[in-house]
Amino acid sequence: MFSKAGICFLHGLDSSPEGTKGRLIRASYPESYMPHLPPRLQDRLEIIEKALRSPVILVGSSLGGLTALAYAQRNPRMVKAMVLLAPAVGITVEGILEGRDIEIARSIVVPPGIPATIIAGVQDEVVPLSSIRALVERSPDRGLVRFITADDDHYLHQSLELMMQVIGDYLKAIP
Repeated sequence: MFSKAGICFLHGLDSSPEGTKGRLIRASYPESYMPHLPPRLQDRLEIIEKALRSPVILVGSSLGGLTALAYAQRNPRMVKAMVLLAPAVGITVEGILEGRDIEIARSIVVPPGIPATIIAGVQDEVVPLSSIRALVERSPDRGLVRFITADDDHYLHQSLELMMQVIGDYLKAIP
């Protein structure tokens, strides 16, 4: 169980807390919470809802980004800010998103009052930039949502320094 206010990193479908982003975040912020997450969205949400006991900065990559958004919608007071890395919005993955989860992925928003930075690669072949732009456009508090495109692919390995800068900026700005 994680109770310290800080960072919660949510990995993508083909990754883990030991992936490139997880290792980098843990090296700078060793107290970060990084659960091993199963593929299904609802299972991921159950794990996070049971573990988090105080507000955090959510960092979510791909399916972890969609998970962060869904968690924030259900628990907005538990989210100080979000860093979303190529969030898996607007797509469907058989066996991962089922029934209502497909609609969630297509219509989810950044909840009002939660600052968010979304980083997406212009060469992403998994999540279309148009889906991420649509997320930003339909979010009710667009003034708190920053959308950054990078010359990168879905994995954003060329944008790790940017990711770490954004996390650091939120940690400094949000008590």
